[in-house]
Amino acid sequence: MNDDLYNLWMQRADAEAPADFADRVMDAIRREPLPSSKGVLVLLLSSPAVRVAACVLACLACLCRMAAVVAVFFVQ
Repeated sequence: MNDDLYNLWMQRADAEAPADFADRVMDAIRREPLPSSKGVLVLLLSSPAVRVAACVLACLACLCRMAAVVAVFFVQ
């Protein structure tokens, strides 16, 4: 087995990040402009009422499908 690549990788893994690395990353993130507008779908799905309605509709569709499967066995 070739251990040279593994040893090289281990040497690189021992390198430490600079002390201010996290601060520089967070500053760069804060400097990024916020998105100007959101899509209509994102705005709709961010509403709790729409999420509840979508879950209720999904549950009803699931129940209807299960009832259809069970009804197959009772049809004469």
